[in-house]
Amino acid sequence: MRIRLCLLALLALVGLPTLAVAQLTVRADRNLQFGIVIKGVQKYVPPNDPVNSGEFEFTATLGNIVRFQFTLPTNLNGPAGARMPISFGTTDGIAQGTGPTSVPVTFNPNGTPSFTLVSSNRILVFIGGRVTPAANQTSGAYTAPITFTVTIIG
Repeated sequence: MRIRLCLLALLALVGLPTLAVAQLTVRADRNLQFGIVIKGVQKYVPPNDPVNSGEFEFTATLGNIVRFQFTLPTNLNGPAGARMPISFGTTDGIAQGTGPTSVPVTFNPNGTPSFTLVSSNRILVFIGGRVTPAANQTSGAYTAPITFTVTIIG
């Protein structure tokens, strides 16, 4: 009887689920760029622009449910404290898997959309946006950080 109890205890230990660390890698591949902007004229870069849209890439495990979150600026910072408004619309994000059956999904980068990785574990995420320079906007280079966070939620 005693041997049997020890064996059951050993089987119970072996049968316990192990904690697995989810594998996730994220990287920024391309900055969102507006190029030359004319004073007083809005400029829009769509998320599917192959040269100027921002591009991120992440890899996770098939079947994972992931949540995206962008930390987005409301202004770009320029020379001598100048600022230029920047905004992001409801369709300014696109997620595209790299698998053969993956289809692009448009999303709002102002929200926190969730996706299940079904056909690809490598996902490309693109972001576009709009700048609205004033008629008397100071000339020069303008920048601001965009932070992209991916969280595995399931």
